[in-house]
Amino acid sequence: MIPLERRQYILQQAALRGVVGIYELAQALNVSHMTIRRDLEKLQQEGAVVLVSGGVQISKKLSSEPELMVKENMATEEKIRIAKAAVEYIPQKGCIFLDDGTTTLALAQLLSDREDLTIVTNDFVIMDYLTDHSVCTVFHTGGMVRKRYRYCVGEMATKIIKSITFDVSFMSASSWDERGVTTPDIEKIAVKQAAIYSGRKNILICAQSKFGQVATFLAFDLKDLDLIISDKKLSKQAIEAVAERRVELKLV
Repeated sequence: MIPLERRQYILQQAALRGVVGIYELAQALNVSHMTIRRDLEKLQQEGAVVLVSGGVQISKKLSSEPELMVKENMATEEKIRIAKAAVEYIPQKGCIFLDDGTTTLALAQLLSDREDLTIVTNDFVIMDYLTDHSVCTVFHTGGMVRKRYRYCVGEMATKIIKSITFDVSFMSASSWDERGVTTPDIEKIAVKQAAIYSGRKNILICAQSKFGQVATFLAFDLKDLDLIISDKKLSKQAIEAVAERRVELKLV
């Protein structure tokens, strides 16, 4: 098993169980304690986990975006359910924005036969999928490329997004709380705000596991949203926060 696969497993176990022990991880992955500790140090440097006595838990603060391959393997069934619910809000002959992310990718994969749709995205993975597998009309925003994560940010992307009116902007989040969606990447703020500005309806599609995690920069407030679609494990604290801001919530 390569290091990235081991780190994916560690993240999955920590997300599912809260805290997972170093000895247990070493046994499950059939590697030494030192190998596990190196993996944990790498994940901690990325802000994905926090080391605790004898083990590790998911960090509540993100210092960087999770790598694409890590995100693709977290809570896949939840993402598919959320994406299926999101399809209901896409009008015929609509123009939609898909924010970068794996839940929005799951949504894109459900739209491949929608010849009536125009889809705009800043995500290269979504663009590649739709180019190869769909009959939709597809636009990529362009902009400054975040090579590690395969999306675009910056002024060029922002200008393109602001020049288009979307029937629905589908927004993603690697972290959100009572205030709104946060990000460790300051360059993403303008892109997300432009999509919110240009959306006639703004929908956050995001698994419950992202609630309570916090990154440095506030991208947009919950009150900027019309709807949040998440899974039924969403905490009471999150449900109350959404209700307080009078945003519609759909749990699937």
